[in-house]
Amino acid sequence: MSELALTASSLGRSRIPHLALSLLSKRAVLKSRQKVSEIPTLSGSYYTRSTSTATTYGYRNGYTTRRYASSTTLPRAPPPPPPPRTATDNTRPTRSHNVNNNNNIPPSPPPPPPSSRTRLASRRTGRSFNVYFYPVCGVGFVLSTYLMYMYTSYRRAVAESEMLDLAQNADVSSRWMDLSRNFDDEVDFSERFMLLGRRRRNLCRQAVGNVLEVSAGTGRNLEYYNLDPIRTPRTRRVKSLVFNDLSEIMVYQARKKFDSMQEHTENIAKFRGDVRFVVGDAAERRLIARPEGGFDTIVQTMGVCSMANPVAFLKRLGELVRQPGERSTGVDVKAMMEEEEERQEGQWQKRDHGADQETEKEKGKEPAETLSDRGGKILLLEHGRSYYGFVNRFLDNNAKLHAHRYGCWNNKDIDQVIRDSGLIVESKRRYHLGTTYEYVLRPNPRQKSTDKEVVSAMMNATTPRVDAEGVMGKSKSAWWKIW
Repeated sequence: MSELALTASSLGRSRIPHLALSLLSKRAVLKSRQKVSEIPTLSGSYYTRSTSTATTYGYRNGYTTRRYASSTTLPRAPPPPPPPRTATDNTRPTRSHNVNNNNNIPPSPPPPPPSSRTRLASRRTGRSFNVYFYPVCGVGFVLSTYLMYMYTSYRRAVAESEMLDLAQNADVSSRWMDLSRNFDDEVDFSERFMLLGRRRRNLCRQAVGNVLEVSAGTGRNLEYYNLDPIRTPRTRRVKSLVFNDLSEIMVYQARKKFDSMQEHTENIAKFRGDVRFVVGDAAERRLIARPEGGFDTIVQTMGVCSMANPVAFLKRLGELVRQPGERSTGVDVKAMMEEEEERQEGQWQKRDHGADQETEKEKGKEPAETLSDRGGKILLLEHGRSYYGFVNRFLDNNAKLHAHRYGCWNNKDIDQVIRDSGLIVESKRRYHLGTTYEYVLRPNPRQKSTDKEVVSAMMNATTPRVDAEGVMGKSKSAWWKIW
C-alpha cells in the first residue's frame, strides 16, 4: 500500500506524468517476470507449459499494458526455438495404422544405383528386341499378304476353270505357237523359287555320248550339258546333240541361245560335235532317225504333262535309246562300265567297313559279277500329282485354267504313265510335296526267240526290278523337306 501511495503522490508532484507512468510499468513487468520464472512446470499432463513459454506470455501481457504508456515502441524479440525432445519426455505416442509396426526396426536403405554392366545388358536387350521385332513383323506382313493373294488367285482360278470347256488330258500343245508370248519370262520366277535350275543341272550332267532332248522348248537346259571337250573327262563328254520340240517358235529360240552361248565361249572350249534342231512330234517314227547304236542319253524336262498320249511317247523313246548290250558309237561303254564298277566297289567297301575279310571279298565280287551293260538312259524331270490329298484337290481345281494358259496338265499321274510305258526304273526322286518327279529309266531288252532264256537271266541279274509303289515309298521324303 505504501508503494501505491508513493506512486500516487509522485505522479501528483511530477511535471511529466506520462514518463513517471512508463517507469512504473517497467518495474511492474520486471516483478511479474520474476514471479513467472518461479512457477514449477507441471508434468504428467498432455499439455506441458515450459518456463520460456510462461515468460513469453508474461512479456506479451506486459507489452500490451505498456504500448499505451509511451509513443516509442521497442523491437520485438524473435520467438525462442522449441525445446528438443528427450527420452524423459512423457509425450503422447503417435498412432499408427499398422498395429504390428515395430519402431525399433531401422528404415531400409535406398537401393544402390545400377552398375555399368546392368545398364549395358539393358541396352543390349533393347537393341536385340528392335533387331528381331521389326524384321519379324515385316516378314509376317509379307507372308500374310502373299497367302491372301494366293487364296484370292485360287478362288478366281477355280471360277474361271468351271467356265472352260476342256476335257482332261486334251491336246493343248498349240498354246505355245503364239509369237506374242515369251515362255522364259512367264516361268522364270516360278522355277527360280522352286530351285528347278538345280534339278535340271543334276539331270543334264548325266548326259553322255549321243544325246537327244525332246520337248526342248526354248533351250533352258543348254547351259547344263558337258559341252567343254577340254575340261570334261572322256567318259562324261557329249558327242552329238539333237533338240526336238513341237513348237517351231521355241526351236528357233533354242537355236539362238545355242549360237549366242558358242559365241561367248573360248575357241578351245567350243563344242565341235554335231548339233541338230528338229521341229515336230518325236512320237512319229520318221521324224527322228535313230543313229547307229541308238542314243546313249535321252533327256525330257516338263514334257509328259503336255502330251495327249504320253505312254506311246515314252515307248517310242524306249526304242530310240541304246538297248542293253548294243554297241555305242558315241561313248566308250567298256570304260563307263569300269568306272561304274569302281564306284560300286567303293560303295561296298564303305558300307561293309569292319566286316570279316572273307565277307569283304565275297561282297567285293558281287558288283563285278552282276555288272553288265543296261543300255542307254532316259532322264525325266516332270511335275504331276502329289503325295497329299489336299494338294491334289488344289491341282484338280486349277488344272483346266493351267492347261489353257501354259499348255500342260499339272495333275497327271506320272507314276501310272511310267508303269504303262514298260520302262525300267533305275532311280526315282520326288520334290515339292511330291509334285516334281526325277526319273532315271532304262529300256527293256529286246527279246529274241533264240535267246529268251539268256535275256531273262540277264534281266534278273542286272536289272533292279522295283515296283512303282515300292519306289514311291522309299523315295518319299519327309513332309518338311519341301524343296
